[in-house]
Amino acid sequence: MMLTKEEQRVFNRMQLNTKVILATAQSRIEGVCRNLSAQGVLMEVSNGQCQIGEEWQLVVPSADNQVLPLKAMAKVLRVDSGERTDMVALTLTEVR
Repeated sequence: MMLTKEEQRVFNRMQLNTKVILATAQSRIEGVCRNLSAQGVLMEVSNGQCQIGEEWQLVVPSADNQVLPLKAMAKVLRVDSGERTDMVALTLTEVR
């Protein structure tokens, strides 16, 4: 039996359209989380804000005050540039 591309993934991705924040001591970027899995995030940000290899603190705020936001350290794996925005793939570490 042949598996489709989606079935070959170790972790399924949840399609999202929610705010995500990347921060360091010097910078802060807001973007839109397009999908999320147990090991990574695909987000859309304005052009030129992320570079491959950068490490960020990632925060996905909660829509409910009783649920804590998702916080993790994230490393940029891929940047696909578009006309106005970049699609940035990050791997998650130290998820809290």
